[in-house]
Amino acid sequence: MEKKRILTERETLFNDRIMKLFFKIENSHLLSIIRRGLTMLVPVIVVGAVAHAILYFPNESFTYWITEQQAWIAAFLKMVYQGTFGMFSMILVVALAVSYSVERGEAIDKMFFYAITAIASFGTQLVVVDSNMGWDILGNQGCFVAMVVGLLSSAIFSKLESIESISLRKYTLGMDAVLANAIQSIFPSTITVGVFALSEYVLLKISGGKDIYTLWTVCSEKIFASIGNEFLSALLYTVLVHVLWILGFHGSHMMESVAVNHFQTVGENIIFSKSMFDTYVMMGGCGTTICVLIAIFLFAKKKRTRNIGKLAVPTVIFNANEILNFGIPIMLNPVFAIPFICVPIFALVLSYGAVAFGIISPICNEIAWTMPIMTSGYAASGIAGVILQIIIITFGVIIYAPFLKIYEKIYDLRMQEKIKKLVDELQECEKKGENPNFLHRMDDAGMVTRMLLQELKIAIRQKELFLLYQPQVDGEGKCIGAEALLRWKHPEYGFIYPPLIIYLAKEGDILPDLERMLFDTAISTIKQVSEARGEGLKISVNITAHSLNWELEGYIEQKLKEYQVSAKYLWIEITEQDMLTNSEMVIRKISRLKEAGHKLLIDDFGMGHTSLIYLESEHFDVVKLDGSLVRDIIRKNTNQKIVASVIELAKKLNIKVVAEYVETEEEYNLLKDMGCDWYQGYLFSKPISLEEFINGTW
Repeated sequence: MEKKRILTERETLFNDRIMKLFFKIENSHLLSIIRRGLTMLVPVIVVGAVAHAILYFPNESFTYWITEQQAWIAAFLKMVYQGTFGMFSMILVVALAVSYSVERGEAIDKMFFYAITAIASFGTQLVVVDSNMGWDILGNQGCFVAMVVGLLSSAIFSKLESIESISLRKYTLGMDAVLANAIQSIFPSTITVGVFALSEYVLLKISGGKDIYTLWTVCSEKIFASIGNEFLSALLYTVLVHVLWILGFHGSHMMESVAVNHFQTVGENIIFSKSMFDTYVMMGGCGTTICVLIAIFLFAKKKRTRNIGKLAVPTVIFNANEILNFGIPIMLNPVFAIPFICVPIFALVLSYGAVAFGIISPICNEIAWTMPIMTSGYAASGIAGVILQIIIITFGVIIYAPFLKIYEKIYDLRMQEKIKKLVDELQECEKKGENPNFLHRMDDAGMVTRMLLQELKIAIRQKELFLLYQPQVDGEGKCIGAEALLRWKHPEYGFIYPPLIIYLAKEGDILPDLERMLFDTAISTIKQVSEARGEGLKISVNITAHSLNWELEGYIEQKLKEYQVSAKYLWIEITEQDMLTNSEMVIRKISRLKEAGHKLLIDDFGMGHTSLIYLESEHFDVVKLDGSLVRDIIRKNTNQKIVASVIELAKKLNIKVVAEYVETEEEYNLLKDMGCDWYQGYLFSKPISLEEFINGTW
């Protein structure tokens, strides 16, 4: 038993170390830049992949109809494909340049100059041979060059742009942002483009007019021509294709000349052919990614992962896996590197063994690479071919499954870390009384904020937000009601910091939608509590200064009539830090709420000038002590004096006092001796569900 426990502890420790290693690699700046750039390409990839799948649909009747009878459709789809995958490398360069600038936190107007410089640098790689431009590099074929140029040009430009003597900043004082950035980019852009032009010129001179892709093709051809063993050639081809994909290059295109010249032929005495690879090794695309797709639907717990799987279905069926490769992404993903390479090797060895032992026959006819699994297996080797595909896919799913789970854990950790940083920065702004501007930033904080805002809109529409209730008691310990606390349990990242929810709603102009849901739920709660307990327990709800910018009071009045609830049971808290102005509109709206019968509370009340102005207005009935005063009331004598002064002043003005964050009997007794009226905190109850509040089980 002890030995088993030690082994379990060692296994857990090993798994933790592996997770930390993967997490460290995943969080590197270089991978973040590339991953973000690849993610930007998803719309282009989806459009191009769908056009390609339709254009090369593996059905002769359909192909004849689309190319002969409805030739305009084929022409249209070719244009779409040419505009997406035909320009893939050029688009990749732009995406990487923008991603690099985002990683550096550059302003949006500066990003354009990163992209422009990267495009110009990439343009120097369009080799002119015999008066013909090397346009092929713009498509998938140029992925390697695009990635190198996109990253290096951005790094060089960034470094040069930071040098004062080169940037010409002293000449741009008083100019508008675009012109200033354009002038500051003159020398950095010129030097960067010049570096790539010079490097390409030197390469052409040394290689005798051959570009990088051509050199790669020549070298790979010589290597495969020198291998005498057919199986070793097939194994090396399989490994290289998938290693190149993992490193961020389009492996299939990089190795296309090898596939055509060494594995194109099919026949009775030929085991390894391109059709064999397409049918048994690269089902769903490189990496045997049909296995990834199935694993996603069987084991993925995260909605994001499943959504990518759903998007990939139409193309993976026809063996085009770009959506998975770039959407998850699998490329440059250390978690998926092992199964992405190992599953195809397993498929190659198993299918080779099946042919060698006569279980299935060699493929004697050309099989279209777009032909779906099962169909392709049957066309290649009958029922035996289908069974072989099923066996390979089954083992492939088993191999991919644990890595998929690791990927989801790491993705969650990465996103939770980003959200934590966002919350930390928001809390820092709250302490300083500053208004954050996350929504318009281009760094990780800005992107996470915009993502959460879009998902908050959906959550409000689908009524995924809810309220918890923290009971409030009087000096005798009797419950007088509760404060309604907004909660949002994100399906991927757990509970979201409530002030962040309010910030998102304010900045995203959806605060009225959020507050309609909030007051509808709160008033409904009052009705249910009244019917269940038969006593008048009040519910208090927080609003902000922004809440008064729409007809909130009219909506509350409408809901009170709808639920037949008295306004005296709905208390409204306004945070002191919201700094309400004494404008005519604010005074009118507060007065209307007061006249309707609501009790108004000042939340987080201190002894600031603003707080005293609120008391002078005579609109407020209750003050809630600032939590920082109550938390340290036992330890700090100054806090005791401030709280005592607030309570004394409140009594003279006939205003009630609520103390929240009461967590110990000592705090409760001290506040009670000071004359505090009501109490709220973990000493009495944590925030609880409506059912618990109604049942009084807290």
